[in-house]
Amino acid sequence: MLPRAVALCSILSPIASAPIGYSLPRQAPAEIHLTVATLHAAALTAPRGASDAEDGPFLLVSILGPGASTATVHLPATGHLTIHQDEALGTRPLVDLTLQPGDSVRLLVSVLEGPGEHQSDEAQAAASSAKALAQSAQRRTSVLSSALASLTGQGAHWLGSVVLLLTNENGAAYWRTLECVATCKVLKAPAGAALVAEAAAPNAGVVELSGNGGTYHLQLQGQRKS
Repeated sequence: MLPRAVALCSILSPIASAPIGYSLPRQAPAEIHLTVATLHAAALTAPRGASDAEDGPFLLVSILGPGASTATVHLPATGHLTIHQDEALGTRPLVDLTLQPGDSVRLLVSVLEGPGEHQSDEAQAAASSAKALAQSAQRRTSVLSSALASLTGQGAHWLGSVVLLLTNENGAAYWRTLECVATCKVLKAPAGAALVAEAAAPNAGVVELSGNGGTYHLQLQGQRKS
């Protein structure tokens, strides 16, 4: 048996031989690209008149994280989209995110539609909606309803809202959850596996939104940028 002092020296020798000032390499940040793969109107919202044959949907995205930082996205950047019954709109970029190792980000995606454009009110509603992300699941709907009241009070139809959770865990990016907040049903949840590079198949989630008489299907996709 080796003397205790010799054995201890053998254990410590790899540490002692490391160069002074050496540190483990830092993991690269995760660059994540989210897209709206499909927005499909199976049924339009409650009609406002006999000649109403289309909806004008738009998405408000409130982002909480990393840390306490917040941001918002309006899709399209200005104005509203146009969709007819049983029409599916194609792929559109939603948001790009940068997550350092240990970071997490929550996104609240609300789909509304309505006549006219109220750009300043829509921007304010998206900013106010971020407060719902800091609430418990039981409180989110009421807080979000208050945040969107300025729009629904002007005739906008709220189709529904969902929450996503994205994380960077030791350099690997994950889409961890897809949860409904209001008038929503999850049809396909993301697999929970690490988000892969753009050359491979993206992770996807699909929800059905059913507010104000409409039935919409929203498919979101997430990929790690190569």
